[in-house]
Amino acid sequence: MTGFAQGLLDALLRDTHLITPQLFLMAVATLMLWPGDLFFDRSEKHKWASITLVILAATALLVGRVPDGEGFSRMFRMDGLTRGFQMLCILGAAGAVLLSMKVLDSLKQQTVEYYALILFSVAGMLFLCGASDLISVYFSIELMAICIYILVAYLRDRANSVEAGMKYFLLGAFSSGILVYGISLLYGAAGGVTTNLADLNQALALTPTTSNLLVFAGVLMVLVGMSFKVAAVPFHMWSPDAYEGAPTPITAFMATAPKAAALAAFLRVFGTGFHGVSSEWVTPLAYIAGASMILGNVAAVKQESMKRLLAYSSIAHVGYMLLGVLSGDPKAGAQAVWLYMLIYLVMNTGAFAVVIYLQGKGEGERIEDFKGLGRKHPVLAFAMMIFLLSLAGIPPLVGFFGKFYLFKLAIEQGFVTLTVIALLTSAISAYYYLGVVNQMYFKEPEGEAAPMSSGQIFVVTVACTLVLVGTAFGPWLLDWAGRIFLI
Repeated sequence: MTGFAQGLLDALLRDTHLITPQLFLMAVATLMLWPGDLFFDRSEKHKWASITLVILAATALLVGRVPDGEGFSRMFRMDGLTRGFQMLCILGAAGAVLLSMKVLDSLKQQTVEYYALILFSVAGMLFLCGASDLISVYFSIELMAICIYILVAYLRDRANSVEAGMKYFLLGAFSSGILVYGISLLYGAAGGVTTNLADLNQALALTPTTSNLLVFAGVLMVLVGMSFKVAAVPFHMWSPDAYEGAPTPITAFMATAPKAAALAAFLRVFGTGFHGVSSEWVTPLAYIAGASMILGNVAAVKQESMKRLLAYSSIAHVGYMLLGVLSGDPKAGAQAVWLYMLIYLVMNTGAFAVVIYLQGKGEGERIEDFKGLGRKHPVLAFAMMIFLLSLAGIPPLVGFFGKFYLFKLAIEQGFVTLTVIALLTSAISAYYYLGVVNQMYFKEPEGEAAPMSSGQIFVVTVACTLVLVGTAFGPWLLDWAGRIFLI
C-alpha cells in the first residue's frame, strides 16, 4: 500500500465517527433500492414510509451522539451549529414522509425509490450543515439537490411535475456552475493553497489590493450560487413552478429541510470563510434580503394557488432569515436563524398538512377551496388559522418572537432600513394570510367534510401544539436555543 493510500485509510478510520449518521443513511437507502424493493409487493409499498420514519429517528439519535470535532483534512466540522441544523433537516424530512403516506396511496405512486431519494437527500443536507471547506460545501449541495430534482418530477404522468423538475434541474445546474467558478476564483485569490473556510478567511484578508476585483467576483459568484439554493430574489424564478408541480409532500419538504441546510452553509461560509472580507458581500446580500422580502410578499398577494402563495411566502421568509446571516455576531445570528427556521418548519409543515387534506377531496390547489372549512372542520380550520397568523408574525404567537429576535439583531447591527422593510412587508403578509382565514370562516362551505388520515392528524396536532407551547414560552426561546444547540 502506497503512503498516500495508507494516509487516506488512516484518515477515514480516524474521522469516520464524525459522519456516522450520513453513512448510516446512505447505506440504508442503498439497501432500500436493492434488494429492499423485493421485501414488499405492490400493495404493501406504503410500509416503506413507516420504515423511513424509523430510519430518520435512528439518524437523529446518531446525530445526538456524535462528539464535537473536525476531520477529513478539516473539510467537515461537527459542533453545536452543525448538530442543531442537522436536527432541523431530519425533522423536516420526517414531516414530509408522514404527509406522503396518504398522498402516494391515493395517487397509486408508492415506490421504495421515493423514500430512498429522501434519505439520500437528507444525507447531503447533513454533510452540508457541517461542511467547513468550499469543496465539501459544493459536493454536499449537489448530493442534496440532485435527489430533489428527481422528487420534484416524481409524478411522471403529470406534465406540470415533469416541467417543474426540468426547470429546477436546468437552473440548478446553471447555479452550480456559477458556484464552482466562484470557488475557483477564490482559490486563485488565496494563492492556490486552500479552500478551507478558516484558512481562506485569513488568506483573503491578506490579499494585495490588486486582487480585490478577483476576491469580489469570487465572493459574489458564491453568493449567487448559494442564493439560488434558498430561492432568494432574484434567483427565485424556479421556486413557484417547482412548488406547484412537485407532489405536495415534496413541496413541504423543499420549503423546510433543504433551506435549513443551505442557511447553515450560509452562516458557515459567510460567517467564517468570508468574515474578513465582509465589505465585499454585506451590501449585495442586504439588497438580496430586502428584495426577497418585498417581492415575496407583494407577489403572494395576487396568487390564487395555495401552493404558489406558500412558495412566495417562503421567499419572503428567506429574506427575513438572511438578516441573521448579515449579523456581525456569528453566534447570535446563528441562534436567531436556527430558532426562526425551527418555528417556520413547524408552521409550514402544519399548513401543508391542511392543504394535503383538502387535496384528498379533489381540492386544496386554490385558495377558494378553503371556503367554509371553519364550519365543516372547525378544529382543522383553527389549526390552519394559528399556522397562518403565526407565519404573519402576529403577536403573541410564536412566529412573532422568531421575527422579533431577528429584527432586534438587525437593528443592533445597524440595518435599520432593512428592518423597516421587514416590518412593512410583514404587514403585507398579514393581508394575504388573513385572506385565507376569511375564506375559512366567512364564506359558505361547499361539499361535505372528509376524514383525515392518521399521518395528517398527527402532523397537524403536533404542529399546532408546538406553536401554542412556543407562544407560551416565547420570551425564553432564544436563550433555550443557545443552551441546547448553538454554544
